[in-house]
Amino acid sequence: MKFFSSMHDPKSKRYAIYYSVVLVAVTGVVIFMTLQIIHQNPLQGSMTFFEGFFSLFMLSRNEVVGKALMSHLANISAFIRH
Repeated sequence: MKFFSSMHDPKSKRYAIYYSVVLVAVTGVVIFMTLQIIHQNPLQGSMTFFEGFFSLFMLSRNEVVGKALMSHLANISAFIRH
């Protein structure tokens, strides 16, 4: 169980790496679904999107990643306004 403790501690370095890898994998699956290279039934597709949103939420709990995410979102909203 000590191995999995880093996935629950937002201050751990492995925490951010793990959820970043999960988010990249989910993004790849969604891209392949969009290009119709792979096919999933609606339940699998919705669970894939849920996993991506959950991974993004867990990444935002990390202090460094959360601040960087908010900074990027602020820059995007400022760019859209102009």
